[in-house]
Order: sequence, then structure tokens, then C-alpha cells
Amino acid sequence: MSGLQSWILGVIAGVVGLVALTFAAKAHTHEMYMIGLVVFVLILLFEFWLIKRWFDAKDAH
Repeated sequence: MSGLQSWILGVIAGVVGLVALTFAAKAHTHEMYMIGLVVFVLILLFEFWLIKRWFDAKDAH
């Protein structure tokens, strides 16, 4: 995956994470609150994985 594709994927994932936090903040049930937080945490882990991948590729060269 090229650098531009990683950036685009990271931005889209970040937007999804912010939307998930918004859903969690406005949730009326406990289940929706938990789903919003779980999606946000998964997106956060994905973003850190993208950063790790970038540094690993940079160290390989």
C-alpha cells in the first residue's frame, strides 16, 4: 500500500472513529454506548497499526 493510500485510509478511519464517539455520546441505551466505544477503540488500534507499519517500512530501507 502506498503512502497516499495509507493517508486516505487513516483519514477515513479517523472520521469513522469520531462518528462512533458521537454515537456513543448520544446513545440512549447501554448497548449503543458500548458499541460506539468499541468501534472507537478498534479504529484507534487500527490507526496505531498504520503508524507502526509506516515506521517498520521506513526502517526496512
